[in-house]
Amino acid sequence: MKFGSSKSSMSYSSNDAPTDLRSFLGEGTEITGEIKFSEIMRVDANISGTITSDSGSLLIMERGRVKATVQAGIVEISGIVEGTVTAKNSVKIHSTGRVYGDIFTPALIIEHGAVFDGKCHMLDNKHSNAAKDFARVEQKPLTDTKGLKVADAI
Repeated sequence: MKFGSSKSSMSYSSNDAPTDLRSFLGEGTEITGEIKFSEIMRVDANISGTITSDSGSLLIMERGRVKATVQAGIVEISGIVEGTVTAKNSVKIHSTGRVYGDIFTPALIIEHGAVFDGKCHMLDNKHSNAAKDFARVEQKPLTDTKGLKVADAI
């Protein structure tokens, strides 16, 4: 990351992750409406509405407060999020993070001390519209090694 503190706890494991911080919404800023971004956006502000990026990374810092529908490539949360979060690659809730709402992602990381109150829907990486495709995912009953349904074996 080229902008901000080098002590940031945000990290990227994917080679495809954006590397340039292009947007910064600072503390004391309040936004209501629709936000679209590319690359990396850091949020220390209060946001209500929708936040969208095709493949960018959204960093919600400790002072960030988001009450919105979020769609991005990577979402990292150290502040508070209320709403649905959809990430094409991953969602990471840091120890100071609080999420109140559903998460749609192929990878979820929750650090010790974080709060997550909602449902997580683990999806394939190939789903481009993760929230829409979730309705089509077929759930199969769990089976034991003998082929019996787990509920039947109990």
